[in-house]
Amino acid sequence: MVPILLLASCSDSNLARDGGADGFVPILQLDPMIADFGAIAETETAIRTITATNIGDASLTIESFTIDGSAAFTLLTELPDSLGPNESATVDIAFTPTSQKLTADLIVTSNAVASPVVTTNLRGEGLYPALRVSPKPYDMGSVPPGCERDGQVELVNVGTTTLTIESAILVGSGFTTPEPPAFPFSLEPDESTALGIQFTSTDFADHEAMLYVSSNDPAGVTIAGVSAYVEEPPDEAEDHLVQGTGPWDKTDVLVYVDQSGSMDDDQARLASNFSTFIYNLEATLTDWQLIVANDDDGCRNTDILSPYVADAATQFSTGVTRGGGNWTEAGLTVANNALEETFGGCNAGFVRDDSKTMVLLVSDEPEQSRQGWSTVTAQILDSAPTATIVAIVGPAPNGCSTANLGSGYIEAATLTGGDVFSICESDWTEYFAEIVAIATEPPVDRLPLSWVPSLTTLEVTLDGDVWTEWTYNAADNSVLFNANAIPEGGQRVEATYLVAVDGCP
Repeated sequence: MVPILLLASCSDSNLARDGGADGFVPILQLDPMIADFGAIAETETAIRTITATNIGDASLTIESFTIDGSAAFTLLTELPDSLGPNESATVDIAFTPTSQKLTADLIVTSNAVASPVVTTNLRGEGLYPALRVSPKPYDMGSVPPGCERDGQVELVNVGTTTLTIESAILVGSGFTTPEPPAFPFSLEPDESTALGIQFTSTDFADHEAMLYVSSNDPAGVTIAGVSAYVEEPPDEAEDHLVQGTGPWDKTDVLVYVDQSGSMDDDQARLASNFSTFIYNLEATLTDWQLIVANDDDGCRNTDILSPYVADAATQFSTGVTRGGGNWTEAGLTVANNALEETFGGCNAGFVRDDSKTMVLLVSDEPEQSRQGWSTVTAQILDSAPTATIVAIVGPAPNGCSTANLGSGYIEAATLTGGDVFSICESDWTEYFAEIVAIATEPPVDRLPLSWVPSLTTLEVTLDGDVWTEWTYNAADNSVLFNANAIPEGGQRVEATYLVAVDGCP
C-alpha cells in the first residue's frame, strides 16, 4: 500500500465575493447604531459623535450623508468623500430639543455593494412643559332654565419643566370664568390648578363653548370643548359612567391624509415625522398597530403596520401620498369607512377589542362629509367605541395663509376628547408626544350629576351593588370617589336620586 498525501492551499482571493473584479469589497459600519442624546432643557444643545469605518478591503466611496427626521438634530461636521480599508472618520451631530421626545436617522449611502445604505438612529428628549386640560371635553350636563351651574376643569402640567399659563379664554354664549386666576401664573411638573367655569341658562337649547388656554407648552394653544343643555328638571334622575380602561397598553392608529394638491408639503412633513411618532408610541405602549387609509372605500393604503413590520417607515411614507377620490376632503367619511371595513372587510384585524383606537386626520380644508361631522362622528364611535379623534388642521379662529379653518374636524376632535394641532407650523415633532399621551389618560375620580340631588335620596351602585365609597361634591355637583376606591376599568357606576326642589346648584 502506498500512502498518498494530498496537499491543497487556498487564499482569500479565491473566495467568492461581491464587489470589484479583484474580489475586494468596501463595507461601511456606523458606530453606535443608536445614538441617545439624553434629556436636556430646550435652551441646551447636546453633541454626539458617530464613527464611520470601512471594515472592508477595498476603497469606500461615501456618496451622501443626511439626517432624516426631526429638525432638532443637525450635522456639525462632514464625512470625507472616501475611506480606505480599515480607515475611520467621525461626524458630529447636535441635538437642540423642540419637544419632549424626538428621533431621526443619520443616513449614509456609499458604494458598499451588500449594504449601500447604513443608518444610525438618533434619539433625544426635551425637558419641556406640557399642558393637559381635564376633563376634555367638559360636559356640565343639564341645567334648569333660569339657573346657574358652577363647575371646573383642571389645568395640569404633565411636562418636565415649569409651565407658564398666559391666558384662558372661554368663548360661548352663557359661559363665563367667574373668578379667573391672575395671569400669568406657573405650574411645576405634576402641579395643577382649578379653573372655575359657570353656565347661566337663558333658553331651552344646547350650548357649546371653546376654552382656549395659552401657555409656553410647545404645542401652542390648548383647546377644550365645554357644553351644557337647558331643560326642565325631572322629578327623578339617573346618571352613570363606565370607568375608562386606560391607560392602555395597546393602541390602533388610523391615519387619513387629505390628497388634494395643496397638501404635498404636509404629506412630506408627516412622513418625515414617522420615526418620532413611533418613538413616542414605543416609549409608552407595548403594542401598537397603524394603517393609512385615504381612498373613498376606506381600504388601507399600507399593510397593518406594527413593530414587527421591517419596512413600516417606507410603507408609511408612501401611504400618506397615495389614494384619494370623491371624499378626499371628507376625512371623517373615509375614516368611518375604514373602521367599518375592519369587520371582515379589507381592514380586517386592525381594530382590536382590547385596544384604544386613535384616528389621526390631516387636512388643510374644512371637513366636508355629506352627512355632517356630528353624524359621521357618531358612526365612528359605533364602529370603535374607544375612538379618539386627533386633527392636524387649520387652527381656530381663522386658519392661516396656507390652510382654511378646519371646522368639523375641530368639533369632532373636541367631542371625542382628542386634540387639535395647527397644520400651519413647519415642525410637527412636538405633536406626537401629545397624541400618544391621549392613550394613557388615567381613570376618572368622579361621576358628574346632571341635576342637583336631594341628598337624602342619592344612592350610588357599583356594577349593580350598593356602594358607599364616595362623597357628594357640591363644588361641581358630582359623586366624588374615595381615593382608595377608584373603580376599575370597565366597572359601571350609577347614581339615582330625586331632583332638589329648586333644581339649581
